[in-house]
Amino acid sequence: MGTRIWGVVALLLGMLGASTGLAADLSLVPSVNVRTEFTSNLNNDFKNPISDCISTLAYATEYNYTTETSQLQGILGLKGMHYFRESSADHIDQNYQINAQYRPAPRWNLSLRSAFITDSSLQEELSTSGLIMTRTPRQSIQMGPAVTYNLTERLAATVNYNFNQVNYQDPQFRNYASQQVGLTLNYPLKNEKTVLVSNFLVRETTYPGTDKYRSFGTSLGATHRFRENWDLNLMVGVNISFMDFQTQVVQTSQSFLTIPTQTRFKETKLSPSINVSTTRRWTNLSLTAGLSRDESPSAYGSISELYRVYGGANYQFSERLSGSLTGGCYLSNQASQQNNLGNGYFDISPQLNWRITEKLTASPGYRFSLRNDITNDRSATTQVVWLMLTYSYPIHYQR
Repeated sequence: MGTRIWGVVALLLGMLGASTGLAADLSLVPSVNVRTEFTSNLNNDFKNPISDCISTLAYATEYNYTTETSQLQGILGLKGMHYFRESSADHIDQNYQINAQYRPAPRWNLSLRSAFITDSSLQEELSTSGLIMTRTPRQSIQMGPAVTYNLTERLAATVNYNFNQVNYQDPQFRNYASQQVGLTLNYPLKNEKTVLVSNFLVRETTYPGTDKYRSFGTSLGATHRFRENWDLNLMVGVNISFMDFQTQVVQTSQSFLTIPTQTRFKETKLSPSINVSTTRRWTNLSLTAGLSRDESPSAYGSISELYRVYGGANYQFSERLSGSLTGGCYLSNQASQQNNLGNGYFDISPQLNWRITEKLTASPGYRFSLRNDITNDRSATTQVVWLMLTYSYPIHYQR
């Protein structure tokens, strides 16, 4: 069902992009990626780590179509993964994304972000909730239209809506749907370096049954360019959350038997939200760092308070050789249940990129990760090494 809906959206947007404007610029970047990796702990398991070798073959095409009044860009990707030991986890992941913009009048701008992603590599769930789950396929359907109107020469208002439906193949995880309606105001200052931003958000997440999460949030901030090569983004706000979840409580009877009973967990709370990031670029070096705090749904049928810290560096050693170092830390606390489980995750990953030819690149890499169950005081480590070959063939057309 999700694939058919996404296909209709792709067709409509493709017709829009092909019919607007006379001058057009089209770029396509098809690529083939072959990767072999070894992991010491396939599922970041605490008790029984399983090591395995994974062979990956991926194909993707990035596209960008631009006219005077519209833009259409995105990616079409497939990735097949074969596990030599745990072959039951073999899967073909999918990643289809469409981002479109259309300016029907000088003051108006329409946009749409959409995606259909099937992922079994743990990364999508980790980036969303900060939690680790087994390598079961996770399907996400996203749709986000927006309308922007320039109220004055400087002040612009954007009304947006976002929908996200997440389904898991493994029945031990709980599917959920999230919706968000927002209003954003942008006001560039006369110094042409600073843009003041204010956000107003209403969010709702529902699980099968009666479990529900709602929040009203507002935030203020700015984007500032210190120099041409140094940017800073800062948003600080507050959320009012309303949670209504079914939870299990264990009671002991007079005969000393433990009897689990179901009860409702209802809470209204006030919590902060923060999102700050910065990027600095030099001739051969670029640095990125960020910090965020928010509330997000998860595969475990709960809402988590998620803190995330991340950073990265890219360095161009020579015309053919470059390297990167990325790292991140996630801290999550279960906010929608009475047990208040806490989890942590940290990883760091260096990678080298050697451009063998103009179109072929070899990339060896390594990742170390630490998963920490804060509540039960246990941890698990994982080490991954890989070698990746990428062949890309850029195509450009202009009329």
